[in-house]
Amino acid sequence: MTGLSDQPVRDRVNDRIRAINPVTRRLVAERTAYASQLIPVTQYVTVSCIEAFFRYPTAVEAITSARTPEEIGEAARRPGCQADSVFLWGVANFFLIGRNVMNMVDPSIDAGSSGLARADVVLDFWARTSMAYRGGGHLQAADVADRNDVFPAAIIDTLVAGTTPVDDERRERIRRANATIINHLFLLYFDTRVGHGDTGPYVLDDGRTLVVRDYFRLSRSDFAWSEVADAVPFSNLTAAFVLAEGVDVSITDYGTTVSSPEDYLDYLVGFGLWTSDWTAGDGLEQGLPLRLLSDDDLDRVAAACRTAQKRHYRDVVAMDRDERIACGSYVYLTFLRPFAELAGVANDIDWTCPRDIPPELYPLVTAEGEPPEGDPDTDPFPLYD
Repeated sequence: MTGLSDQPVRDRVNDRIRAINPVTRRLVAERTAYASQLIPVTQYVTVSCIEAFFRYPTAVEAITSARTPEEIGEAARRPGCQADSVFLWGVANFFLIGRNVMNMVDPSIDAGSSGLARADVVLDFWARTSMAYRGGGHLQAADVADRNDVFPAAIIDTLVAGTTPVDDERRERIRRANATIINHLFLLYFDTRVGHGDTGPYVLDDGRTLVVRDYFRLSRSDFAWSEVADAVPFSNLTAAFVLAEGVDVSITDYGTTVSSPEDYLDYLVGFGLWTSDWTAGDGLEQGLPLRLLSDDDLDRVAAACRTAQKRHYRDVVAMDRDERIACGSYVYLTFLRPFAELAGVANDIDWTCPRDIPPELYPLVTAEGEPPEGDPDTDPFPLYD
């Protein structure tokens, strides 16, 4: 039990958990099930969440000592920045999932004032950063009917101005390239769908709808295995999809577009592509870190992604099981990394994973098999007593 003097902190932490619970419960229930025959996804997620529980409080303190959550959230409101809605979701949820696991193993780690304080560090950072990122008074896209319209008007104007009309032939060309790039990112992120993320919907003055899609870390990056993508010509892409009037769009906290009619690309009427990769001397669009690309550039990226994916698949097959778990757990643990990059301290934090999971626990949580299904009507995260 925590003391009476902890009550304000307890109330704040529990308010954050109350806000998270219904959104996470819904997102998990709606998520499309996927079971990999190659990569032990459940096992590496569990490892990464345990690591997040042990390590996020200290890492967050390093981040906030350099820059406030509000400054970080505001800075993230631009194309090409992966400190986005799903990574915000991960920062809070991975810590809390790790807490759930460790409370079954050793509840003393989460007990008393120190356990409450650790949770407050992470969840206060999540809440303040998220509110600044969204530019208003809400914490999650779900709070405003699945709107993730975080980019300022000047950015939207620039993106729309760079789009050009789409006919049937170009629409199919874009569709094929988009699918190829997403497949590459899915495997590059070890069977995780977070290599791309959508923002919006942005309703335009003429009734059409804009969805903005960022593709992150397509080429060599901090991923140790990403040398397979050396030939991909751009690291980050931003695509603007303008949809015809009458398409109903929402975008979840996972950065996923949901539409009616379901296949929104059938209604694509305008498209533009940019990269946020740039060096001194590159032309910037109206002062924004964006450089307009062509459809030929899109095809070049897709072709290079296709080649990289084939090589990466062979590399993953050659890994042993623990190597695959280490790679996947790094992907998830480093959901916090884009925020550290915005604070300028990413290189000051040790991202090695796994590192702090108790040695006796590792074989238990990485064993073959899937955990039992939880009760979908139960809140995923308990409050602090």
